[in-house]
Amino acid sequence: MCGHVSIYYKNRNKDLEIEKLVENINHRGPNHTGIYKKDNIEFAFKRLSILDLENGSQPFEKNNNTIIFNGEIYNHNILRSNLIDKGYEFKTNCDTEVLLTSYIENKEKCVENLRGMFSFIIYDEERNLLFGARDHFGIKPLYYLDNSDFIVFSSEYKAIVNLLDEVNLNEKSLQNYLSFQYVPLENTMIEDIKLIPPGYSFTVKDGKLELKKYYKVDFIPKKHITANDVKEVVADSIKHHMDAHVEVGTFLSGGIDSTIVATIASQVNPNIKSFSVGFGVDGYDEIEVAKKTARVLGIENIDINVTQQDYIKSLPEVFYHLDDPVADPSQVGIYFLSKEAKKHATVVLSGEGADELFGGYNIYKEYNSVKPILNMPRGIKKALNGVSSVMPNIKGKSYLYRATTPLEDRYIGNAKIFENDEVRKIVKNYSENNEYQKILSSIYEEARINNYDYVTTMQHVDVNTWLEGDILQKADKMSMAQSIELRVPFLDKEVLELAKHLKIDQKISNSNTKVLLREAFKDIIPLHMVEKKKLGFPTPIRVWLKEDLGDVVRQTIHDADVDEVLNKDYAINLLDNHIKDHQDNSRKIWSIYAFCLWHQMFMENKIIKY
Repeated sequence: MCGHVSIYYKNRNKDLEIEKLVENINHRGPNHTGIYKKDNIEFAFKRLSILDLENGSQPFEKNNNTIIFNGEIYNHNILRSNLIDKGYEFKTNCDTEVLLTSYIENKEKCVENLRGMFSFIIYDEERNLLFGARDHFGIKPLYYLDNSDFIVFSSEYKAIVNLLDEVNLNEKSLQNYLSFQYVPLENTMIEDIKLIPPGYSFTVKDGKLELKKYYKVDFIPKKHITANDVKEVVADSIKHHMDAHVEVGTFLSGGIDSTIVATIASQVNPNIKSFSVGFGVDGYDEIEVAKKTARVLGIENIDINVTQQDYIKSLPEVFYHLDDPVADPSQVGIYFLSKEAKKHATVVLSGEGADELFGGYNIYKEYNSVKPILNMPRGIKKALNGVSSVMPNIKGKSYLYRATTPLEDRYIGNAKIFENDEVRKIVKNYSENNEYQKILSSIYEEARINNYDYVTTMQHVDVNTWLEGDILQKADKMSMAQSIELRVPFLDKEVLELAKHLKIDQKISNSNTKVLLREAFKDIIPLHMVEKKKLGFPTPIRVWLKEDLGDVVRQTIHDADVDEVLNKDYAINLLDNHIKDHQDNSRKIWSIYAFCLWHQMFMENKIIKY
């Protein structure tokens, strides 16, 4: 919906010129700029008008409290009614006033009642403190910088990075990034800039920032869930996510998640427009499936084809808008989808989150195949693991390794790029203390305490890493780059409260994923989509790296001033072997390239154009 910057001055040694800072994120809210300054507090806000177009400007003040808020509160009408019953009056129809009034009534406990996506900060003048929070899943980002003179928050760190006296690379983050393809947890690629974690609130008082976890995503089956239960709660969430005073559209891929969203959305609004993207390369294009779905639903479908040259030219802008590098090639597709959708709508619905909540990733199915070995005695598994380590790269090697290696020693989420031994060859300052097993140790400990099964443990890792670090980062940044709001109905508190109870056989079978979700919607979505297997978001970098894209990648790695931290020769060798078809190194090459391009823009301050 918007973007904001806020400053809490500990010492007023200099004016940080908040008006200039917020202009760096004008794309997040081009409709209106609002500035608030009082005492040692400054707020700056960029608005993308969605609700109450006439009266929803921010910063918003009420009863000596002032708020800046990015996101949407989907239960704002219910909260408003409850607050009116308690004697509160409202002068707008926007959810911003409801959120602020809820704080006035409930103080820090207001976050317990919210259903939505949000990052917000409130200045409570009477209590002389800042209070803020980030939503349950981390849909909306919030970065911060805390030093001896000030604490500054921003929706994107490009607005505040120049406040650092010296911009230093976080080499721990670099090492993690090469395994995860994003920087995990609360760190960023830049030292001193961090993220407020999902499900956390915070206070700033007397110059001290304190964080508190208010919401925990868990998966503990306690009751029986039916297909009808799933259909009701998901459909309800989609309807709530269509609340807007502007045009709402929907992304439509060749997958079941966006198909479910588009189906329910078309029942609410038969005139809704859908948007699809393809790349014109065999095996990497789902436009025809999406168009078939749209025809069955009777809704308009607008498709775009991204050529290799389109893709290449967009890369500097794509990675600029991401802030931290995210080495997921599919984000370029979201960028172009958002660009096209902006011509027709201000809000779009998308299917992110269904895989994490309902068991949708194909890798989750490995449980059924490795189950016979999991229950073997430890000694036998250890021996088989030793066999796998000395086997040549033949069929069965990977299976034996996965079946005999504990999840915590190998699974870091839906994507793993480099193993530790290969990261050691790439980075110049490798540290065993930063290996991915240690980064995820607390997450796996939570899984053990909760007695999670195999698949649920995978989900738990993905929700706490991959979902925020990859899926939601690219969704927010690529859509907001085009001044369009992307909403994710599956990532709803009420949907999670149901999905947390699913059992393994309601998530995966031998042949497919999201078993109960498919069952719930099989009678209303187009028949050709009911059992369609997940393909992800296919992007043809494997093919293009052997063509013009490979030349661009090679030149960027060569030009980037990263010799002190990366082994460039190793990277170029990966590219050469890929081009010669010795092995598919596309994701590894892409991860190194993405970092190098990021480094040129954020560390070397270069303006890059292809």
